[in-house]
Amino acid sequence: IAMTLQPVSAPAATCEKWAGKVVSAQGVVEVKPAGQAQWQPVRMNEAYCPGDTIRTEKNSRADIALSNHPVLRLDQNSTVMLGGMKDERTSIVDLLSGAALFFSRVSRNLEVRTATVNAGVEGTEFFIRAEEGKTDLTVFEGKVLAANAAGGLAVTTGQSAVAEAGKAP
Repeated sequence: IAMTLQPVSAPAATCEKWAGKVVSAQGVVEVKPAGQAQWQPVRMNEAYCPGDTIRTEKNSRADIALSNHPVLRLDQNSTVMLGGMKDERTSIVDLLSGAALFFSRVSRNLEVRTATVNAGVEGTEFFIRAEEGKTDLTVFEGKVLAANAAGGLAVTTGQSAVAEAGKAP
């Protein structure tokens, strides 16, 4: 698989508190810094800021280490926006499209938002896929609170949930 990790002509963005770093990339993995319109190749281990968007193309994958240590594995054809920190210990990630696998062993240190559900992570490993009007969630280990305006559901080890637009998970 060819990698597209060429240096970028523009200097890296600086922010007070970085939100994530791409620690592994296969194929085409790009970043669009907050407030900019152009996508550019990611740079390994470079700190990205809240509001920066990272995407993978077809047959591409990326591992992103979040600032408070959980790791997300972004599947092909997926896009996330780094949301920074909600408080001193909770990272926020917006899964705009596609799928991601999250590893988080520390209780309540990650919140994943999609168009149809918010997932509050409580020390776990889980998979989440966001599609138009629907989000699928599977917990491999631990517990995730899946909630939206219509209701909430605790999803634990070995369980899956579906959230559709306008319906409780």
